Amino acid sequence: MSFWRGAALYAALVLFFLIANRGAYKGYFNDDDLDNLVQTRGAAVSLFAEGLVSPKLSPSNFRPAGHFFYKAMGPLAGLHYPPYVAILQFVHLLNVLLLWFVLRRLGAPPISAAAGVLFYAFHMACFDGYWKPMFIFDVACAAFLLAALLLYLRGHWLLALIPFWIAYKTKEPAVALPAVLLLYEFVLGERRWKRVLPYLGIAALFSVQAIFQNKGTNNDYTLRFTFPALWTTFSFYSSKVLLLPYAGAALLLLLLRRDRRILFGLASLVVLMGPMWFLPGRLFGVYLYIPLLGLAIAFTFLTENWKPAWIALFFAIWIPWNHYWLREQRRATLTIAFENRPYVEALGQFLQSEKDLQAVLYDGGPPRMNNWGIEGAIRWFLPDPDLKTGPLEDQQTHRYLQSPQLAIISWDPIRKHLITSTRHKGQPDPSQIVMATGNPVWLLGDGWFPLENGFRWIKPTATAHLTRPAAAKEFFVRINLGPIQFKDQGRVELELFLDGRSQGTRVFDEVAWLERRWPVPPNLPAQVEVAIRSVNPYKPSNGDPRVLGAAIAGFGFID
Repeated sequence: MSFWRGAALYAALVLFFLIANRGAYKGYFNDDDLDNLVQTRGAAVSLFAEGLVSPKLSPSNFRPAGHFFYKAMGPLAGLHYPPYVAILQFVHLLNVLLLWFVLRRLGAPPISAAAGVLFYAFHMACFDGYWKPMFIFDVACAAFLLAALLLYLRGHWLLALIPFWIAYKTKEPAVALPAVLLLYEFVLGERRWKRVLPYLGIAALFSVQAIFQNKGTNNDYTLRFTFPALWTTFSFYSSKVLLLPYAGAALLLLLLRRDRRILFGLASLVVLMGPMWFLPGRLFGVYLYIPLLGLAIAFTFLTENWKPAWIALFFAIWIPWNHYWLREQRRATLTIAFENRPYVEALGQFLQSEKDLQAVLYDGGPPRMNNWGIEGAIRWFLPDPDLKTGPLEDQQTHRYLQSPQLAIISWDPIRKHLITSTRHKGQPDPSQIVMATGNPVWLLGDGWFPLENGFRWIKPTATAHLTRPAAAKEFFVRINLGPIQFKDQGRVELELFLDGRSQGTRVFDEVAWLERRWPVPPNLPAQVEVAIRSVNPYKPSNGDPRVLGAAIAGFGFID
């Protein structure tokens, strides 16, 4: 194949890939992205350089070559998402090109090599590696591994140690490369196994440290050398590799071809899984991104004797099958993005307008954003190292409620609306609370459940304290009486206490957002203790184990 023809085919593949995956640019940052951006922003460049050359395994899972992506991109792109995806996809397409050179070096004819490259380039088990910057670790690791393998195959085995080392400093599965090189030497090569000894030494150096570091841990990152763990990972990845349940096990039938090159590819698939075989707590299809290089090699030589028409027929089935899974995963990914983007953008608008905050507590967030992502977003906009953050439900963070400069944030997932409340030094407490627009939880006492869609459930009794305006004439309580509660209970009756004195009861008796009022008695103090008691609390019939009073949407003094 001439250079220009090859370049034209590669350009066509790139164009096809970018068109098929153009939706990735509509995505948004995940929690790991936000956390990595904040964690690397304040780190000195020298820390990355030291981590890159250090023979010690990082106890904090610091991957200097991979994390440097966020260190570099933070100042350049900030929270502008498309550049992150552009670089991710650029590295993937570079890997496709490197794979081509590896396949040709292994002796694959141009048509078969092109088939192997096409198989690898669009494999939807690795969808996240094309759409989510947080998986730059896997994609970049593959790039360095391919560079090391290509150099080794060309005879530059000492020089190849450099990209191998960097690959490991990008992500840990690179430790399996020495096994691939041994397979090559004994299956396809000239059995010059001594060349692999330096690679084995490096792999042993980090593997022994990892085993000792893993000892005594018990979390999702703990290596579990047990048969149940192996069966869990095999079941998952064998169902992803060909996008059908357990279909990956059928790859063993390829061994009947008795082709050493196919054997080398399949064995590489197995060994490149590396520690992933023993991590049943961390199951992601994208973790096949590196092992699929081995399958691409096996597929390449499987098609060596196929007629072009048979290759075309295979891809006429394979590409639409992958496109189906692309659409399924695209829908889920963009759904998450459409939750995360407005949350982070609203958070930025709010926090950048606030000054001198000492604590920011959050009361929930987007459904698929973990706490470290929320805190990463907060600290991106407020980089003060002394800022206190944490989830409101955590008892350890309740002491921050005493901070004179405080912000409480919550997220309404239905309205895509950020609910905020702030307290500044010398600012009087409010006279009412409306759950849909404010969240001053420092005013709430006992008996309140987390904020939901514009309301909070209370226990049979809930307390709070409010400021009474001098002109206040009435006190209101607004609730959301839903169909389940109305069916189970018929009506809700609430008794109001102001400063410890009962003001009587009010009845809420229809499915709606209902408001009832009480007259404000004379001689109330400026700071009033409020208690709302359900006369007829109930336990829901929908399986909710709580004993509930009412879904309070708002309460307080009015003129």
